[in-house]
Parts: sequence; structure tokens; C-alpha cells
Amino acid sequence: MSKKANPYYLFVYGTLRQGVSVPFKKKIEEEMEFVGKSQITGKLYDIGDYPGAVKEKEKQKTETDGRDNTRVVLGKQKTETGRSVIKGEVIKINNPRKVMALLDEYEGYNPKKAKTSEYLREKEQVKLEDGKEVEAWVYWYNLPVEGKRRIRHRDYLDYLKKKKPA
Repeated sequence: MSKKANPYYLFVYGTLRQGVSVPFKKKIEEEMEFVGKSQITGKLYDIGDYPGAVKEKEKQKTETDGRDNTRVVLGKQKTETGRSVIKGEVIKINNPRKVMALLDEYEGYNPKKAKTSEYLREKEQVKLEDGKEVEAWVYWYNLPVEGKRRIRHRDYLDYLKKKKPA
């Protein structure tokens, strides 16, 4: 009896989301199933024709609690501490070997040349709207963001609706 493989999930925040039409999606849409809305911690930038998500550095402040000089670490919570979030969707990938290879090429990720890839692919814990947590692949932007416009809307689709032509 064969062991069933764990599902492959992908967190998408830009051109692969529902409601965005890009020709590339036709190559993989038969292998993708919408799971639900979600969000991750990070900062979103306008790279040009697509967005780039950048991991937010862990900011850990310490303070004395006043009673016994114990140091308390703050800043681990997501939105309660002002950390940026990026809204997106979780997609289940049905043919991971084929789809992830196509996605890596689309996203400019080369595992053999990760340092110079436009994006890096990493697994992250993401929480769906129903509270369920899954481990999903995320493509993080890997190039400098200096001079790029920060997307403060937290949602690339909302940003596109409000974006003024350059």
C-alpha cells in the first residue's frame, strides 16, 4: 500500500491570484485548487508588472517588566505589533513536480543560483481564514527594493485598482 503524499500548498499574493489574468496561468490552472484566503507577514513592493514580497526582519524589542527585572521579548505577534501583512490566497498544487518547475521558471527562481535569483522559494506557516494552518511555499523577492514603490494597501489586487498609470 502506498503512502499518500502530503499536499503541496502555495501562498500567492500577486499575478497568480484569482481575478488576475496572465497567460502563464493557463499552463498550470488545471493543476491548481483554490483553498482559501490568507495573509503572511512581510512588505509588498511594486516591481513593475508584478509585486514582490519581502520578509520583514524580526524586530525584537526588550523591556523590563518592573517587578523583577525580567526581560520581556516583544514584537513576535503579527498585526498587533504593527508588523506588515500581505493578503493573498492559498492554492493546492496537484502535480507538484510539474507545477513547481514551471513556477520556479516563471518567478525567476533557480535553486542552483539562489543568491542571484529574482525570487527565493521558501516554506512558511500560513493561517487560513477558517483558522486552519498549513505549510505553504512562498516566493520572496530577492533583489534590492531601493527605488521600488512600497504597496501599503497590503493587497496587490486593491493596489492595482487604485494605481495611477506611470
